Amino acid sequence: MRPPIPISQTRKDELLAFSKANWTGFEFQRFLCVWLRVERAQTPDQIAKTLGWHVHTVRATQQEFIRHGVEAIIEKPRGGRHHAAMTLEEEAEFLDDFASKAGEGTPLVTQALRQALEARLGRSVAKSTVYSLLARHGWRKVVPRRSPSRLHPEDARNF
Repeated sequence: MRPPIPISQTRKDELLAFSKANWTGFEFQRFLCVWLRVERAQTPDQIAKTLGWHVHTVRATQQEFIRHGVEAIIEKPRGGRHHAAMTLEEEAEFLDDFASKAGEGTPLVTQALRQALEARLGRSVAKSTVYSLLARHGWRKVVPRRSPSRLHPEDARNF
C-alpha cells in the first residue's frame, strides 16, 4: 500500500480553526474524517469503520481537503436546474406573448408553442418539455364544456 499524502501545516491550521465552527449536516462527519487522520493518525480503514463509510469515500474526502482545504468540508447546496435551456425569467418572458393571446380568448395550442420554443432554442424539443414549461409557470389545461346540443339526450337532462 502506498504511503498517504502528507497534509501541510497550513491545512492543519485551517482544520484547527474550523473545529471551533458550528457544523451542519454531514460537515461534522467530513471534519472527523480528516481530524481522525491528523490528530489520531488513524488509517482510512479505521476511519471508515468509525464513521460507517466506505474506505474510498474516506480517501476521497481527505484528498479533497488536501487540495481545497476547509471548502471541501463545508456542505454545498444541492439541486438546481443544471440542464435548463432558459432561466425562469426567460421562460416567463417567452410565455407572455401566449398569455396575452390566451387572455383575449384565443385557445393556446401546444403545437404552436412547441414550434415557437424550438425556433427560440434552435433545436427540437419533446412534447413533454412544453407541458413541463407550462406546469412550471402555473398554466393548466382548461377544456370548454360541451354544449347541451352536442350531448346525448339522456345526458342533456342532467346538464
